[in-house]
Amino acid sequence: MSLGDRIKQRRLILGFSLRALGEQIGVSHAMIRKYEKNEAVPDSTKLIALSESLQVPVAALLRPQSQRIELNHFAFRTKKMKKREERQINEETKEWLERYLQVEKMTGSERPFEMPEGFPRTISSFEDVETAADDLRTVWDLGMDPIENLTTLLEDKGIKIGIIKGITQFDALSTEYKGNPIIVVKEDLPRSRQRFSLMHEVGHCLLEVEEDFDVEKAMHRFAGAFLVPARRAFFELGKKRHKISTKELFLLKEKYGLSMGAWLYRAKDLGIITEEEFVTTRKIFSIQGLNKKEPGDDKKGEKPIHMNAIVLKAHAEGVISTSKAAELLNQSISTFCSLEGDSDFEPSPLVCS
Repeated sequence: MSLGDRIKQRRLILGFSLRALGEQIGVSHAMIRKYEKNEAVPDSTKLIALSESLQVPVAALLRPQSQRIELNHFAFRTKKMKKREERQINEETKEWLERYLQVEKMTGSERPFEMPEGFPRTISSFEDVETAADDLRTVWDLGMDPIENLTTLLEDKGIKIGIIKGITQFDALSTEYKGNPIIVVKEDLPRSRQRFSLMHEVGHCLLEVEEDFDVEKAMHRFAGAFLVPARRAFFELGKKRHKISTKELFLLKEKYGLSMGAWLYRAKDLGIITEEEFVTTRKIFSIQGLNKKEPGDDKKGEKPIHMNAIVLKAHAEGVISTSKAAELLNQSISTFCSLEGDSDFEPSPLVCS
């Protein structure tokens, strides 16, 4: 990508029009268009202004040209979005992935994804979905216990996970690049919602659905079945229940990282409660406002760490400079150094110079 391409990409990510960006840095919209088409080059003053407005270091705008990443087969977990918002997400995903791949290449820390044995597989019923979820846990040697940190688990398996800001009508997406699954989630999702969304997207990566089977319902079921296998649901709730209290559902939410609402669906799907009891409890949810916000939703989601970890490792080993490390993480040098100094020790002048 050229300087012009990077300016345009960041403008689209932030949702700026040509005119809006031009006003911020003191040039016409026509000049911004010339920058983006590489028909004009911003001077140092305008480059700094662009860096501030586009919220990236100058070095990120001047990053050496690379092949533009093209992603196909986007699967969104989202409400209906405008085309502009889809374009923003697409461009932000590409920008993040380009940095991620550059980090891996520079440090020799590629972590390729290995398709689990028995996957991908075709499913045509909810029974198939339950079996697939159990089989995935078996192949990954997870047992049936609650998963403490799902994001770290998926990263360890070679799935690249990123965070996107600013798009409200969006929870997560999955795509792939050269056979490696990519999942991006919205920033600041509640932990339980984030985990469900992640596994929903993992389902898109591993399962192929017969034409007469509802894809989204299948992915919902897969997410619930992976996070709470049927055996664990029966262990916690029993085989049959006449009623489940909201307090009980909250305790289970805290233990398994699955929302109260998803637990209720899980109980219905497994026949632990009847359809009538499910509807009755959903009405209680509505009356108490639990269908909009549950207790514990202020608990923030898990953070992907693999990309940051390999940058920090390369920096500590002297493989990359402080400025390069900051650029790869889209941070200013001062922000990067404050991260380095987040301990009982002052930041080293040698490390953060």
